[in-house]
Amino acid sequence: MSGFTGSTSLPYPEKSKWNIRNLFIGSKTIWAVMLILMSISLWIVFSSTSTKAFGSWNSGGNFFYMFTKHIGSMIFAIGMCVLISHLPLKFLRAYAWLWLSFSCVLLLLVPFIGVELNDAKRQIVLFGFSFQPSELVRLTLINYVAARLRYKDGKHATPSNFWWIFIPSIAICAFIFLDNMSTALILGAVIFYISYIGGANRTWMRRLFIGGLAILVLLVGLVIAVPSLRHGENARLGTGYGRIERFISQVGAPINTETFDDIKGKDLQVVSSQRAIANSHFFGVGFGKSEMRNLLPEPYSDFVFSIIVEEGGILAALIVIMTYLALFFAVGGIAKRTDSVYLTLLSLGIGLIITLQAILHMMICVNIFPITGQNLPFISRGGSSYLITGMYFGILLAISNDIKRRKNRDLAKVAGNNVVEPEAIPEMPEEPSVMVEEGKL
Repeated sequence: MSGFTGSTSLPYPEKSKWNIRNLFIGSKTIWAVMLILMSISLWIVFSSTSTKAFGSWNSGGNFFYMFTKHIGSMIFAIGMCVLISHLPLKFLRAYAWLWLSFSCVLLLLVPFIGVELNDAKRQIVLFGFSFQPSELVRLTLINYVAARLRYKDGKHATPSNFWWIFIPSIAICAFIFLDNMSTALILGAVIFYISYIGGANRTWMRRLFIGGLAILVLLVGLVIAVPSLRHGENARLGTGYGRIERFISQVGAPINTETFDDIKGKDLQVVSSQRAIANSHFFGVGFGKSEMRNLLPEPYSDFVFSIIVEEGGILAALIVIMTYLALFFAVGGIAKRTDSVYLTLLSLGIGLIITLQAILHMMICVNIFPITGQNLPFISRGGSSYLITGMYFGILLAISNDIKRRKNRDLAKVAGNNVVEPEAIPEMPEEPSVMVEEGKL
């Protein structure tokens, strides 16, 4: 009687040769989300940059310069995504402190060699490439915190481990806060969340939460009481305070000259954004027919969602929202399936940082949150944020591929084989009745 004996002499199909599909590993859902967002990005960046493109063309420049540069950023991001997806995940975990240190050095260089953009120094130029270190430090800090909480022997919950996590986290968030408050608050919220679910010391977590609220209230009180903090060339606190004050005073107000007293000045962004959404009606005005792209200061970045709604209508808005929701649930599924604390926290941190930024951007565009200058991940015009988002997606793909590889290995162990092949299914014993009919019994 023939049957499965657990030996390795079973007929396995020959391993397939390498092909280009082997480059694109990991979750198909993550790839689908990435391609959908990039497709939308191609459409909306081409449309929203057309005004500047015509201006450049009239001056003798290249009409397609901004668009081709964006395509270059997309290709670079895809390449980085593929590269990161093939890196061993232990390489990220083992040297988490090194990646964080490197990104912090770049961040500290910004005040000295930074390039001013939109009245703030946030970028540095490396090898001719403009780069925003605060984007990189978000990734390396999330990776560092996840690595510190990976222990399963109780070490993750010690007070000393808490301070190893939050001393650098607080210092980094405070440094970013001085120039980009919204980015610092988002990063701080994500770090606090993954630390809490990762089992960081509960006593100190409570103290940190209460202390953080007290400092925030004190800071707001100082900005209100001390006018010098709200004025001057470098008063970034005053900029944030002014935006919040205007937002609160105009909540629910219609668009007119009485409620928005300076439509061509400080209220230009919010008025133009709301008018863009109002212009869409339901079906949108059509591709390339946006009017507000000519008025919005950053139609391809800070207010790109408004242009999407204006040109594509409610349907385009729903596609964007559902795509980010699909990413959020896909990341949750990845985090649930992995048996590693480190990978669970890393994937959750990445998923949160992307979706929170996207939600905040859309809330700003529809005027239910003060202006912060957050772009829409993988849709807004490319740059360092596009590259770092590509790295985010690459890590998610690497984690999902690791889950698949471990699952195949476990199936092979159950089958009694050392070869990890999805197609390697052991032969089942033949039914006795069939064997009698065939003369084998």
